[in-house]
Amino acid sequence: MKEEKYYSSFLLTSYDKAKDESLLWDERNRVLNFDDIASDIYARFREGENLTSADAYAETKDRRLFIEFKNQRLSRIDNRAIRKKAFDTIALYSLIKEKREVKEKKNTYIVVYREDDIPSWSRFRSKALEYSGVIKSHPILFGLEKFLYFYSDIWTMDVDSFFSSSLYKAIEEWN
Repeated sequence: MKEEKYYSSFLLTSYDKAKDESLLWDERNRVLNFDDIASDIYARFREGENLTSADAYAETKDRRLFIEFKNQRLSRIDNRAIRKKAFDTIALYSLIKEKREVKEKKNTYIVVYREDDIPSWSRFRSKALEYSGVIKSHPILFGLEKFLYFYSDIWTMDVDSFFSSSLYKAIEEWN
């Protein structure tokens, strides 16, 4: 999966064609364009009938990161589409993993969005789960909590939070 043709930057993998802009302006750190990997696999095995997938893939010392970029305000993001991508991404990765020797690491799903604009029921529910101990580290939005069955961790955060996160710093070290 580490073929050179799939390497990209955050700038390119977070590019929004509809708005003609990128969500992240980082050109230094390289990630794998998971959408391109998925498209090639679907073209070969599904005759072009694509599932959905995360935009980028990166690794840290102990994690595999599947990153979805949403160049939208929180209130405009389609929660159902995010959940579909979370499932399709891990399903596709599971197929890839079956055919390759893969070091054991935690799978982490990340959604990075434009900005945190208004309070939402999903955020309130997630905070309640965090306080009750069900979620240990940070709020999980978009109804993605159930996907903790497939992922060891799920992060949902705005761009500024992503750049200041330990995950982003770990990606910098991976590069």
